[in-house]
Amino acid sequence: MLGLRPAHFYATSSDVVAVEQDLGRIEGRYGEIAMPAGILFGTADRVIDIRTHGEPMQNKIERLDFESVDGLGHMPQFNEPERVIAFIQRVAARAFRSDINPASQQFQ
Repeated sequence: MLGLRPAHFYATSSDVVAVEQDLGRIEGRYGEIAMPAGILFGTADRVIDIRTHGEPMQNKIERLDFESVDGLGHMPQFNEPERVIAFIQRVAARAFRSDINPASQQFQ
């Protein structure tokens, strides 16, 4: 019921409008992401299509850790929490590796 409060409705509506206005600029900067990043995507997601919003990301972010899971839907943290935890740990391990070149802050 909180979503029906006028202030919450207005805030959510503002976010929807902002996404439409800002998404292109944000998407244009994906290639600037230099830190380890990962996307875990369920192939059965009926909210966000993997072919539109998942798979194309592999060409937009260098060294993206992309994992698709057959049969998994939109909220994997509820259906397969262990898999989500393992995925986050794998991406975090890359972020905190010791083989970073301190001069350039680039991952080897």
